[in-house]
Amino acid sequence: MKRVLVAFLLMGLILSAGAVFAAEPSTEAAKLNYYGFASLGALVGIGLAAGGGGIGMGHGLRGIMEGSARNPAVSGKLLTTFIIGLALIETLVIYTLVIVLITYYANPFVK
Repeated sequence: MKRVLVAFLLMGLILSAGAVFAAEPSTEAAKLNYYGFASLGALVGIGLAAGGGGIGMGHGLRGIMEGSARNPAVSGKLLTTFIIGLALIETLVIYTLVIVLITYYANPFVK
């Protein structure tokens, strides 16, 4: 089921790319078309980044809980490593947000 959904989303993005690059960049309709597709790309990008970050954080939390349950003496070291890992995962999501905002506001297709 997941593979079908991913294939459907990828096919939709691939098929919509032609409409973005086929428009004349000097017209008002082309600018609206660009921002519409940029908004769609931002929605997909942020959704995938936040979802992937959430899944990664969940797996990390599960691992630290299992490690603390097996050996409570090392829970302090596990917690420190876990906090650093969470910060790195969240940084990836913030980088995605920055790239999406740059793409949305600094229209690279119009000179």
